[in-house]
Order: sequence, then C-alpha cells, then structure tokens
Amino acid sequence: MTDTARIPAIPIGILGIITISVYGSWYYGFGVLLDPIIVDTGWSEAGLTAAFGASSMVAGVGALGGGWLLDRKGSRLVFGSAAVIGTSAFLMLTSTDSLAVFTLAGTVGGGAFGALGFYHVTQTAAVRVSAASATRAIAVLTIWGAFASAIYIPLTAWLVETFDWRTALRITTASAVAWLVVGTFTIDTRQVDSPDRPPIWGELHRALRSPVARRYVMAQGLVGMGVGTILVYQVPAMTAAGLGLGAASFWAAFRGFAQLGGRLPLMPIVARLGTTGALRLSYGSIAVGAVLLGFAGTPAVAALFAVVAGFGIGASSPLQGMHARLVFGASSLGTAMGLLSLVFMVVGAIGPATAGTIATVTGSRALPVLGGAALTALAIAFISDPEGDSTVS
Repeated sequence: MTDTARIPAIPIGILGIITISVYGSWYYGFGVLLDPIIVDTGWSEAGLTAAFGASSMVAGVGALGGGWLLDRKGSRLVFGSAAVIGTSAFLMLTSTDSLAVFTLAGTVGGGAFGALGFYHVTQTAAVRVSAASATRAIAVLTIWGAFASAIYIPLTAWLVETFDWRTALRITTASAVAWLVVGTFTIDTRQVDSPDRPPIWGELHRALRSPVARRYVMAQGLVGMGVGTILVYQVPAMTAAGLGLGAASFWAAFRGFAQLGGRLPLMPIVARLGTTGALRLSYGSIAVGAVLLGFAGTPAVAALFAVVAGFGIGASSPLQGMHARLVFGASSLGTAMGLLSLVFMVVGAIGPATAGTIATVTGSRALPVLGGAALTALAIAFISDPEGDSTVS
C-alpha cells in the first residue's frame, strides 16, 4: 500500500522546525559548548558530560510518558509543557556559577525538551495530522530534521565566538521555545473519538512479548550509546585531533546536513532491503563513521566521517518509526516510539558519561568514539526480521 494523499504542508513544516530547534539547541549544541564552558568555569569535562548524560536519561524516561500523553491528550499539552519547563530550566542554567545547579537545570531542561519534543513526539504528531499519508509524512518530517545540526552547530559556534556560551544557549533555547509555542497554538492532535486503551504498563507488556521486539529494544540501547558519544564528541574529537573549532564545527554541521543522504533515497533502499536490512546498513554506517571520527584530524577524514556517519544517522531516524510500526503495530505508535526513545536515551546516556570519564583518565578523545563504534556495530546482531518485513507500505 502506498500513500497517495497530499501531506498538509504547514503543520508538517511547523513540526519540522520544532524538531530542528529542539534537537539543535541542547542536544547538538552541547558538543560545541563543552570546551567554552570548561574554559569559562573550570568545571571538569567528566562532570559536564555527566550532566548531559543525566538530561538524556531524564529525556528517555520521560519519552515514554510523553508518547503516552500525546496518544491521550494531544500535542498542545505536550508542546506547551516543553516550552514552560525548558524556559525556566535553561534560564537557571545560564545564570549559575555552580556545577551542581548547572547539572540540575540541564537535566530538567534538556530532559523536558527530549521527552516532549523529540522524534517520538513529532513523528507521531505528523502521523496524526496526515493519517492518509503517514509514511510520507514521517519521511518529509525527518528531511526537515536533518537540518538540526547543520543549522545549530555553526550557529552555536558563531554565537559562542561572538558573545559567550551563556548568551549562545539563551538564544538557541529561545528559538526552540518560540516554535514550541507556535506548535501549541496551531497543531491539535487530540483524538476525541479514540477507544479506551489499556494502561501504559499493559501496553508495554503486550508489546514486549515478541522476541523480535525485545531484541529491537536492546539494539536501540546499544546504538544510543554510540550515537550519543558521537554527538557529544564530534567537535571535541576533531579539535583534539588537530582541527580548529571553526573547521570542526563546520564538518560536524556538514555531518548533520549529510543526513539527507540517508533520507532522500531511503524509500528505494527500503524497497530493496526491507526495513531490517536498511536498519542494519544504517547502523553499520554509524559504526564506520565513529571510527573515522577518532582519526578526523584532517579535512579529508573529517569530510569522510561527515558523509558516512551522516548517512547512517540520517537513515536511522525515519527507519526507527517505520520499523516500529512493523514490530509493535500502529495502534499506539506514540507509546511504542516513547519506549524506543526511553531506551535509546537512558541506556544511551551511559555513552557520553563513560566517554567523558575515559577522556579524563586517558587524555584521549579518540578512545571514547572508538568504543561507541564497537557498541553500534554490536547492535546490528540484535536486529531481527519481523513477519511481513518484505514490503513496506
């Protein structure tokens, strides 16, 4: 079955910009801010990466609740809550001289943005507003999302060099909050005629009875550790290898732009390999890209990292939603996507936190990303072929 209806351009565009700004302001921007924060405050690298990891853990735990809330109450409550919590937390974070307060505020603010504004929410909202063309809506939304790092990494670098890290984070946070507010007042995904559904734990128990589903969840955790390490260390690893901050930020941003290379040709790839084969290909590309990042001290290697890792990360985001529909079914997509995001971010938070400790102890920023490559490669073995995966509708 192929989507034939036209997707609603304005709602999907708003969801796309929400995705760009929410991911870009904290999740992608943190790697650029890491060294400037250390220079300004003297805080330890391990402490700062642990703070980022804590925000990812809260985002992951909250993602399950965010997806469940979206299924039942709609997008207005979800986006509005993200705007209010994010504003309060990041204002506190950018005003403090205490690492403890920074960690608390970053955990709350980054956690709220992740739980209430990441792909598990925006992809599900896109399906709700474009039910007759759900697959195309996911594909178009993730093309928008590919610009998150391409826009926010160089923007954050420019803001830091022009002002300071506090001003940079205030500006990028304000942009995310502004679009969350726009989404709150323009998109409403409440399902007024939806039937009663089992409690959240009942839905999860039913979903995880399948061995294929359990293995997919395990794979998400491993990939989360690998991708989280790449995103935090893509700029620091390149600067440690010899590139300047401007060049490293450029190639990290290009890596984000290169995600289009994994999204624009995705449907033909899925038609040939199925979602299982395509997902394995994307994970393999991420692993190879992480290896390249460990040695990206020249523009040539940095460019190769950007293209290869960009393809893998770019393809993995829409494939997560497509594969989840086959593995878990489509009746409670928000809850299922929330579960995957929970595992991706909570287990994935171990990656950046461990990477920071390894970097502090060894003095190397190559070792953490090589470890992330190994974990991502291991995830390939956990992807199983669900029944009916030979075609994609």
